Amino acid sequence: MYRLVGLQWILCDLYRKTIAKLKTVHLKLYTIRTNNSRGKKYMQEIGVGDIHTHTMYSGFSKYSFLSYPDSVTTPRTSVRVAEKLGLDVLCITDHNTIKGAIEARKYNRELVVIGEEISSKGGEILGLFLQEQVNPGLSPEETIEQIHMQDGIAIAPHPFSAHCSCVGRKINTLKFDGIEVFNALHRDGYSNAVALESCNGHAKLGGSDAHASYMIGNGYTLFDGSSQEDLRAGIKNKQTIYGGKVASLRDFVNYSSRVAYESSKTILNFNDVDCPMSARISRVRNSRKILYLVGSILYAFSPMPVVCTLIGDRMLKKKGRRIWRDAHPLGTG
Repeated sequence: MYRLVGLQWILCDLYRKTIAKLKTVHLKLYTIRTNNSRGKKYMQEIGVGDIHTHTMYSGFSKYSFLSYPDSVTTPRTSVRVAEKLGLDVLCITDHNTIKGAIEARKYNRELVVIGEEISSKGGEILGLFLQEQVNPGLSPEETIEQIHMQDGIAIAPHPFSAHCSCVGRKINTLKFDGIEVFNALHRDGYSNAVALESCNGHAKLGGSDAHASYMIGNGYTLFDGSSQEDLRAGIKNKQTIYGGKVASLRDFVNYSSRVAYESSKTILNFNDVDCPMSARISRVRNSRKILYLVGSILYAFSPMPVVCTLIGDRMLKKKGRRIWRDAHPLGTG
């Protein structure tokens, strides 16, 4: 078996810093391997993959009385951005559907892995390398079994999230193949830290959880090789390295504004057969469409995205600290 060496960690940090500055660079990574049987050293290519991204096929999210598109990124855009970043593997993991991944795969089969973020009864679960959609509403055990029956990979995403449905402490009792110990969408820092220290005997993975194209690659996973099958083998053999940077406040402000703006465009063109959001909007009464349209425009072109982002960030950090305290009672951490 080949061992990961220190040079790979240096390259991981180099990739993170370069992507953070340029976000449009192709960068191939290599590390030194030693063949234990012969003692010879050689160069091994290191692949970079984003295991957790969303497109406009993810449907709608709801907060209080507000309903809004989870993502407005087209599958084609996701592929183009991943190609510009030089990613070797892009996993499309829309909520409870594989339609977005299938669509994205039309543009680059070698890049895109078909995945799904499944809403089980016990929290969200990522399924990668899927052949068929896994229905939501099953128990975590049944969901993982459905994934494995397809020769898929079962991942616990953001297992200690303060604002997303998650499996929590069950990560070490359920039959997961890997744990997302770095989720770039979680700015609080606490939830990722608890996930990392709670990961016991699983592949440690990083993902962007990108809901906008410019978030793709914020979180990533390094693995030996460069192909989809190399990523699968890396997860199975627990030979992966996580990395990345959390999404910035600017990312969230832009995301919020973009969702409102694209929502207004969709309302005006709700008969667009190529837009998966149109079907739902077409069922809304005209009076409500006008209300939604006005609200979206006012929100997109006002200071509200900034205000809401700052308030939300503060609230989520507070919830994250609570998760950390619960994991470290009496100041044991």
